Amino acid sequence: MGQSGYRVLRIAGGGAGCHTGVMCRVLVVDDHPIVRKALVFYLRSRLKVECIEATNGYEALKSVAQDQPDLVILDYSMPVMNGVETARVLHSTKPEIPILMLTAHFTAAEAAGQDLGIRGVFSKDNVEPLLLQTRTVLKL
Repeated sequence: MGQSGYRVLRIAGGGAGCHTGVMCRVLVVDDHPIVRKALVFYLRSRLKVECIEATNGYEALKSVAQDQPDLVILDYSMPVMNGVETARVLHSTKPEIPILMLTAHFTAAEAAGQDLGIRGVFSKDNVEPLLLQTRTVLKL
């Protein structure tokens, strides 16, 4: 883990990108409302993206089908369906949608996300690296 408290599994080279003149849509999935709302605030205010919220993986999968986000940010540990299970389903059904993961469990998330299309694993206590990678993935 780096000094700033995060690791990036893969730096996104490709990715969704957003069409000119269209606001990017990010699905934020976390069961903790304070974390979810704070992240949505930063994404909206700093990156000027549209945000959709879900509290677990099951809700996230429904939202992906309905709202077609350009990026999904998943919490690693959630009830009903955790981030790894959700990433597995998303990667097999919608491999074109990039995934970033939030966690306090780097080792477990890093190992679990190796083959699931997860573009980076980030700590919840430092939003800057996550915002930077979001900007990169969405080509903002």
